[in-house]
Amino acid sequence: MGVNMAFNVEWVTLNAMAKATGYTVAALRSKIKRGQLFEEKHWRRAQDGRLLIHVENFNDWLKQ
Repeated sequence: MGVNMAFNVEWVTLNAMAKATGYTVAALRSKIKRGQLFEEKHWRRAQDGRLLIHVENFNDWLKQ
C-alpha cells in the first residue's frame, strides 16, 4: 500500500528547481552571481551551505 503525501515546499535545492524549470544548475548559479536573483528573496544558503531557491518568488521573477 502506497502513501500519497503532498508537501507545500517554500524553498527547494538548485537541483530540484533545475528539474522543475528546465534551467540548468549552472544557469541558476549564473543568475545568482550576476545579481538577477536576490538573496533572501529568490535564494538563500541553508545552514549546511546548500543554495536554496524560493519557489513562489522565482515563479514571480519568471513572469516579469
